[in-house]
Amino acid sequence: MNPHDEFDRAPVNRLLGMRLVESTAERSEVHLPVRDELLQEAGVVQGGVLTALADTAAVYLLWPRLGDGRTMTGTGCSMQFLAAARPGMGDLVAVATPLRIGRTMAVCESEVRQDGRLVAKGTFPFLLQPRPATGS
Repeated sequence: MNPHDEFDRAPVNRLLGMRLVESTAERSEVHLPVRDELLQEAGVVQGGVLTALADTAAVYLLWPRLGDGRTMTGTGCSMQFLAAARPGMGDLVAVATPLRIGRTMAVCESEVRQDGRLVAKGTFPFLLQPRPATGS
């Protein structure tokens, strides 16, 4: 399956307005236009939105390559917010790369930039497991 098609079918990706630009085993890139609905009280992009963007980039680094009969579950995340993401400064761009991919665990790192500035960085661990059998 084409990762772009699968990405576009996910309701949250459509809701937030994210766009998958690249998805390989070494790198994934997801863009998010900044719009007023994503801002918090101080007029900057809300931290949960930055986290969702970084997480989505990490997911699409792994998800398209899991293969039939496998699934993944996020087990946590660690985010550092390094600068304010603001309207009028361009799209947010999240790039995820693998830190370690094993048989049962994977850890990815995502950087979120706006106009070349690093605004957030996160680490995302995932449990890789067999897909549960569906009951009859």
